[in-house]
Amino acid sequence: MNLRSKKLGSVLTKFLWVDIVLSTILLINIFIVRTIGVSESFLYYDSAVTVILSINFLTCIVLYLVWLYKVHNDLREMNASYPITPGGALARVMIPIYNLYGLWNVYATMAKYFKESSPAFEAGKKLAIYTPIYYFLYVITSVINSSLNMQSDYDPFTFIWVVSYIGDAVLVFMFILIVKVVTTALMNLSEEHSNQDEEENAHSL
Repeated sequence: MNLRSKKLGSVLTKFLWVDIVLSTILLINIFIVRTIGVSESFLYYDSAVTVILSINFLTCIVLYLVWLYKVHNDLREMNASYPITPGGALARVMIPIYNLYGLWNVYATMAKYFKESSPAFEAGKKLAIYTPIYYFLYVITSVINSSLNMQSDYDPFTFIWVVSYIGDAVLVFMFILIVKVVTTALMNLSEEHSNQDEEENAHSL
């Protein structure tokens, strides 16, 4: 079985690593500014990195939504009774307020499903561990970033930005682990699915 999500998952992972690198650069910039001060040209450089990070973040969101859709396409192709449709998965993560439940539900459902199959059992156990950690970080970073957006006196070099960049980087790293473990589980299930098809074809001959 050809997994629709596998290649896109690899591309998404690369963009997520870029996000971590850019967040780290901005974090270092804060310490430089607070320690030695900077010139106007450095502030332009910092602003440029911020813009690039924003563009990369938006790209990650688009890639993520397409990846999530394809992951559920793969799941439904292997098992038509899988409880979440591709469109349902997108609704769970995109609709405000509802996504507080939906985000957890998407990954908890996958973890439970993977654990019910021996080829994907280990990946399912890992996903069951990653999901609450990712969810907790998602909620915390969302609150922090919302508070930053509501600040009237914008200063990108305060301590709260340090917390924000660190939190975002850890959140992204956790999601890289989730992409990896979901891909592994799907590959294992796909291999089992292909073997079953081959056995059925052999018996029918």
